[in-house]
Amino acid sequence: MPRDAQHSDAVWDLVERAREGDRAAFGELFRLHHPAVFRVARARLPHAAAQDAAAETFTRAWVALPRYRRTGAPFIAWLYGITRNVVADMARRGARTESQAQPDLPASDPWSSRDDHIDLLAALADLPEDQRRVIELKYLVGLTNVEVAAALGKKPGAVNAQQWRALRALERMLGER
Repeated sequence: MPRDAQHSDAVWDLVERAREGDRAAFGELFRLHHPAVFRVARARLPHAAAQDAAAETFTRAWVALPRYRRTGAPFIAWLYGITRNVVADMARRGARTESQAQPDLPASDPWSSRDDHIDLLAALADLPEDQRRVIELKYLVGLTNVEVAAALGKKPGAVNAQQWRALRALERMLGER
């Protein structure tokens, strides 16, 4: 499904059908949004734990779906909130059993080396929470700044400012490493 379609009435139709118990519709929502959910989890957890976090996110989403309400933010923003909670729960339970110093990167990883990946993860972790959320929604989930603003209950200008500050901070931190 093209990116625009992921944020359209077609997704809302899938959500409505899934809320009525249509497992095939929920399966389509899973197919559409699993990659972004996994990327958010993987930014904080080892590969296997991120897979578990993504699965748990969709399990919780299925249970909570009857209470979901359309707010103007994309559906993926709701899933993002669940993902952040699942990742936090797993981290508290000690799910980070693998050393972050040896991340298990897939062969198609976009960073040029393990050291680059480790540095980026560390820099992201060092960002203030509001800036990290903007970067996660923008670059890991793939939302536009207007969608990020709707998801976070902020004005697009505030999101632009936070994004700019976060990118400058990442540039500074990565330059120091």
